[in-house]
Amino acid sequence: MPDLPNLTDSERLRVAANPSRFIWFRIFFNCRFYYPVYAIMFLDFGLSEEQFAYLNVAWALSIVLLEVPSGALADQLGRRTLVVLAAVLMVIEMLVLLLMPVVDKAGLGGDPEALERAVWILFGVFCINRVVSGAAEAAASGADEALAYDSLPEDDRDGRWSRLMVTLMKRQSIGFVAVLIIGAAVYDPESVNRAAGWLGIEREFTQAETLKFPILLNLGMAIGTLLIALRLYEPNSLRPKCDLPLAQSIRQSFRRTFRAGGWILKTPVALMLLLVGLFYDSIIRLYYTVNSIWFEVIGFEPRWFGFISVAGSLTGIAAATLGGRLVEKRSPSFNFGLLSVFTFVGMVSLAFPIQYWSVMFLPGLWMGMRLLHFFLSTYLNRVTPSENRATVLSFRGLSMNLSYGLLTWAYGLQMAFLRERMAPENAGAFSEAEQEAFSRTVFSEAVSWWWIWFVIAVIGLALFRHFKIGRTWNELLAKPSISADVEEPTTTER
Repeated sequence: MPDLPNLTDSERLRVAANPSRFIWFRIFFNCRFYYPVYAIMFLDFGLSEEQFAYLNVAWALSIVLLEVPSGALADQLGRRTLVVLAAVLMVIEMLVLLLMPVVDKAGLGGDPEALERAVWILFGVFCINRVVSGAAEAAASGADEALAYDSLPEDDRDGRWSRLMVTLMKRQSIGFVAVLIIGAAVYDPESVNRAAGWLGIEREFTQAETLKFPILLNLGMAIGTLLIALRLYEPNSLRPKCDLPLAQSIRQSFRRTFRAGGWILKTPVALMLLLVGLFYDSIIRLYYTVNSIWFEVIGFEPRWFGFISVAGSLTGIAAATLGGRLVEKRSPSFNFGLLSVFTFVGMVSLAFPIQYWSVMFLPGLWMGMRLLHFFLSTYLNRVTPSENRATVLSFRGLSMNLSYGLLTWAYGLQMAFLRERMAPENAGAFSEAEQEAFSRTVFSEAVSWWWIWFVIAVIGLALFRHFKIGRTWNELLAKPSISADVEEPTTTER
């Protein structure tokens, strides 16, 4: 039970329940039924691959603009407030998706101007959805983790947090197993119509109808997320004191943000951890963003996407156990080296698409993503002062989402460049099926370049650490010491 003064026994029990509720919040917030069909869902609404890429840029930019201020406001106004706000925004995000129109390309095929106008209206509504989604991510990032971490007893807090993260990874992986299989199945009209026949429902569902079924299920998850967030408890002893008006509080948040940024720049271990998160997370997450397109390229139909993604979730269970043992038994240098190998194998497999069999190499990326976040959470929490944890953790999200946004923007430019370069002279006369086949060819060429970017990033980070930092990972993380302090606000500022 947390060692907090001036709390009743009932309040202590409510605080002690925060870590468990944090796990359930993460599961409901992150396990989304549309993940196995994420990219093709956007395309089936009527968007192009380039528009899909730019929507993800808008999502990342909204997080970048709100991430650090939201983390600082969590330190100022309370972490629970930001977590509840994130849940409310998730509900709004799902409602916007459910109200989203589906462009009928066949019906508008005879009027190119009407088709273009409809697609751009769709793109604008999707932009609203992506901004709301990014705001939800920014509000939750750092605040939920900081509240859960500070709710643990101070004795052996690092060890308890590591075990809590193992539990989270295992339970979240199990949650993903369910939502991925169900999400892919309800998205596929053939599977839905077969199930409807078994249930005696005499009607045929179209793709325009079933593509919203995973979203409808996720609205239920969003409501569950909100109910869990409301049950979190943050006593005054965990909540930073702030008696300032809102405008002054926001200015104070930016001051804390800049101080935390200065601490990161002056603390080599924190700087290196954030740089690793920036470069590794962005390239792996870009794969996760478009993996449903990749599955189609190597020959799988949508109803199989959930089962493939389930394999990734089961890999997450193995990664949870492996990550805990690696942190406990192996050196940080070994751990980050292994992370690089896993990611490299997955990246190279994208460059050589083999019908069906290419999926056998994807566990490298699945394992890499989970180990990356396990290492970052464990090591960064170890070296970060409690009073600035939410702000520093928000910097982690900021760096990752900024890099992801830039890389996604580059991916959109890459697709546009390759589409223009590879287009045959009769591309304007392509049928819809020929256009889809050509798009898949362009996509395959685009992803075949990604491993080169990853190698450049790994070499660049190694050279920076060797020549600029001058210490190995083992030396940086030898003990939970902090080389520079964040200047705290004075009493008058509070």
